[in-house]
Amino acid sequence: MVRFQQKVLLLAANLLVPIGALIFMTGYFRGRPSTPAPAEIATDPGVAADSAPFNKVVFMVIDALRSDFVYAENSGFTFTQGLISSGAAVPFTARAASPTLTMSRIKAITQGTSQTFLDLWLNIANSPNAARQNNVDTWLSRLKTERDPDKKMVYYGTKTWLMLYPEIFDRHDGVDSYYVPDFTIVDQNITRHIPGELQNDDWKALVMHFPGLDHLAHQGGPYSAHMRPKQKQLDGVVQQIYNAIEQQPHLQDTLFVLAGDHGMNEKGNHGGSAPGEIASALTFISPKFRAISKGLECPVKATENYEYYSVIEQVDIVPILSGLLGFTIPVNSLGMFVSDFVGLFRAPDDGIDFMLRNARQMLNLFKTKVNFGRAMEESLVCDCSGCLTDEGEIACLWRKVERANDKWEKSRETGSQELISSINNFSRTVQKSLSVPLNNLHTTRLLIGIASLVVAMVFLLVGVSLSYIPVDFPVDSGVLGFGLLVGLHATTMFVSKLVEEEHHFWYWASLAWMAYLGMKGISRNQPWFWAAVPVILQYLTQCWNQSGDTTYPMVDLIHNFLFEYPLLLWALALAAYALSANSLANSLGVGMVASRVISSVLCIMAAVFKLCVTQRDNPELLVFMPQWLKTMMLEVDQTQLLRIIWTYMFGCAVCLIAQLKLSAHTKKKDVMTGALELANLYLMLQSRPKNLALYPIFDLQLQWFFHSASLTSSEISLTSLVLAQSSFYAVGGSNSVASLDITNGFNGIQGYNVTAVFLQTVLSNWVGPVWWTLGGLRLLLAWIETQNVSGSRQANGNRNGSVVTNGKAKANGATNGHSMTPLNGNGVTHSSKFPAKTRAAATAIKSGDAFFQYLTFHTFYTASSSLAVMLACVWLRDDPSLWTVLAPKYVYVGLWTVFQQLLVNFGLCTLVWSIVVSSH
Repeated sequence: MVRFQQKVLLLAANLLVPIGALIFMTGYFRGRPSTPAPAEIATDPGVAADSAPFNKVVFMVIDALRSDFVYAENSGFTFTQGLISSGAAVPFTARAASPTLTMSRIKAITQGTSQTFLDLWLNIANSPNAARQNNVDTWLSRLKTERDPDKKMVYYGTKTWLMLYPEIFDRHDGVDSYYVPDFTIVDQNITRHIPGELQNDDWKALVMHFPGLDHLAHQGGPYSAHMRPKQKQLDGVVQQIYNAIEQQPHLQDTLFVLAGDHGMNEKGNHGGSAPGEIASALTFISPKFRAISKGLECPVKATENYEYYSVIEQVDIVPILSGLLGFTIPVNSLGMFVSDFVGLFRAPDDGIDFMLRNARQMLNLFKTKVNFGRAMEESLVCDCSGCLTDEGEIACLWRKVERANDKWEKSRETGSQELISSINNFSRTVQKSLSVPLNNLHTTRLLIGIASLVVAMVFLLVGVSLSYIPVDFPVDSGVLGFGLLVGLHATTMFVSKLVEEEHHFWYWASLAWMAYLGMKGISRNQPWFWAAVPVILQYLTQCWNQSGDTTYPMVDLIHNFLFEYPLLLWALALAAYALSANSLANSLGVGMVASRVISSVLCIMAAVFKLCVTQRDNPELLVFMPQWLKTMMLEVDQTQLLRIIWTYMFGCAVCLIAQLKLSAHTKKKDVMTGALELANLYLMLQSRPKNLALYPIFDLQLQWFFHSASLTSSEISLTSLVLAQSSFYAVGGSNSVASLDITNGFNGIQGYNVTAVFLQTVLSNWVGPVWWTLGGLRLLLAWIETQNVSGSRQANGNRNGSVVTNGKAKANGATNGHSMTPLNGNGVTHSSKFPAKTRAAATAIKSGDAFFQYLTFHTFYTASSSLAVMLACVWLRDDPSLWTVLAPKYVYVGLWTVFQQLLVNFGLCTLVWSIVVSSH
């Protein structure tokens, strides 16, 4: 009965944790607060159409076009750089806001507004109904209705635009941009439309969005061997369009905009707010710009912050297009017109007049957020920089704009620069104030989520208490260490810098725990250098990848060395496959020769698959191979090969289960080793080449625990937990959305299957935690078998009046030092006052007891850490770090609770344990 109650409580806790986390998420990640409808905000009409310098626009978005890809040396955009040098193009660095995801950035450059982390899930879901923007004011809708109504709106590119704005475009062809392995055909399906459209005179906007460069970067990073050719290809598109604008009469008043929706980090990912992720190229192109620009030096030397030329906000695109094309600025736009383009307008004063209209539009929007009358009163008694509130400062700056405008009205030849400067100061201050993300938290949902996790933790504590009499509750180093770990980690969640750099906590915690285990070994007369092995191995894993914002010279040293000598990298990777083949062969149990052949063929196919994928995505890592072999690898059907490998692995799993069920001589530990080795092989398929070398290190750590650590059951649980958390960062993870690596999410999948790609993507980022969670099962099974052997010896020794502990006979009454007090069938602890026969029977440790403790450790940590983040979100709800730091962290909370805890820790581990241990 007690065992059943424990199982029910554990199951309930494991369901409550992800449910509570998801409920909290629905109250946290919500859309922007409702904004006034366009009719509710006073508006000024745009520039008169006959005064606007352009009547058509070609808006070319290149996904992940980081600023240095266009402006810096070693770029493939040589033609574009020539236009900048000649004055036919005006370059900017457009600074994007977080989250730097395609959907949120498209909204920003069309609506001129900041976005929320809700777009992260909409971006993944790829659902037209969820993404659709109904009746939203954009420059697309304004252009469609206010300029040349008989002209068409045309679009070619990623389907995201069509999901967001299905009623805008009159002619379109969307491409599926979510199949990341394709970075060639997806762009070709866009460029094939360009020659015909450049001949047509029936459109006023030609919008294109090329996803190929982003796909390439996700696969191989910003310095992939494919990057420069891809840039040259897209630069050729720029040249094709510009030449048509110069040569075709119907295109002479066409504005050509080359823009990136966001940038990327050094791994080719994006989503966060690192300098490389928020810095995108933005270039306005037309022969007309030679009238206001003599050209700028291009290319220029690369900079660390990726800022080149003038830096503007990405939302500034909206009023710039409104002014240059002659339509009304969308009422909710936070963008400001750039004074560089004032001289382009056909009427001399129209440029300044439009800047003034833009400032009034921002003022009207600001008035809907604050009590502006009170702000104006405050501005009468303070200098702008000395006002007590932001509202007062903005009101003061607006008074300066009004005074400068009065001077300009009186003397338009002398007052323009003062007015422009006043407008810029006012507009930038308003933009900064309105760009702060607004809380739209659902308090009830937040509280329900918090309560769910509190109840889950209570369930876990009740489940544990059912097994022990209070005075006999087992407290050892594992339990004490776990309590200390949970408390310290929860505290760090309230400090934003420690959240950003969470890997420091786990690196130091894991090193401290390894050092403690090593000192235990020294106390058992092990050599000091052998006791130092776990610390050295753990430190080595921490030097493998950068994590967070802090850079480590040792990590760079190892990275540069391996990529300078890729043959060494592959030697380590192949060693991982060889170790896996040997371990699997020793576990299959179908005869020595057959087992060797099966395991070798399986691991060879896995290695070939990884080599083929690398040749496709990162050919620079295989420079040592002959060309004929590279060509052969490119011809391999990787999807088909991987499916063959999966089938092979499934067959091996069936073989292991069959021998467990049919043979009485099969050892549980062999089956467990074989099953987890198959899982290990699958994890290697989901890893980047560099991380393959981590698997032998993990295995060495595991073998040290087997042979030298003498861990108790609670210490095994804590070791698995600590190393699972640390390994997440060791393989390159962090609390930034940008660290989510989607490279291996499409392995074996053709097209975009949302569920399959999502699960594989998460798995490929959680290979370390999954490996150590399963590795903990091997340690736990070995501990149980050791205790049972000791129990048998004790029973035999008791017949002769002594007990056997650690292989030595002791007098009756001596303890054996077990950390976990054995349980009887009713969950009551045994002690030395019971008869020897009872004590001997109790020494045979039941696997369910140890496994229950193992799952309880992991579940309680997940619940407590998630609860700490929730409480931090509520406590810091008015702090800017709520969105810059805690929002991306909570994305990971959702993934840890649903994927790692529910599916892996509870689901997968229970399945494996039930099949291999409990049912045999």
